Amino acid sequence: MSGGLFGRILLVAAVAALTTQLIRGKTPALALLVSLTGLLVLFGLLFPGLRAVWQQFRQLLIQAGLDIDLFLPLLKVLAVTQVTRISAELCRDAGERALAAKLELCGGTASLLCLLPLAQQALALMGALGT
Repeated sequence: MSGGLFGRILLVAAVAALTTQLIRGKTPALALLVSLTGLLVLFGLLFPGLRAVWQQFRQLLIQAGLDIDLFLPLLKVLAVTQVTRISAELCRDAGERALAAKLELCGGTASLLCLLPLAQQALALMGALGT
């Protein structure tokens, strides 16, 4: 990540956090929207970098002769975990702690569902080695 991009990320995060804190007491709903807007802007700044990381990771797997299908469930779990974490924090910011806890439970369940294909492949491999 270049220094300029990191600086922009810090600036957006600081402006969003300060603006949210300034208006939270007067209009909590607007504070949540400002926080969400800051999140979307940050994601927009990071997206090109994420795309580059994905391309390099994919290239490394190809060079190593590894099947990308083995790593997709792990990447999905990583994505579900991060989206769940961010969403739960937004719920907490809105004062909805119970909803955040339920969202985290759903995120954990979604992660397990993402891992099922990998578990099936592992069990099939163990079965093939056992015979």
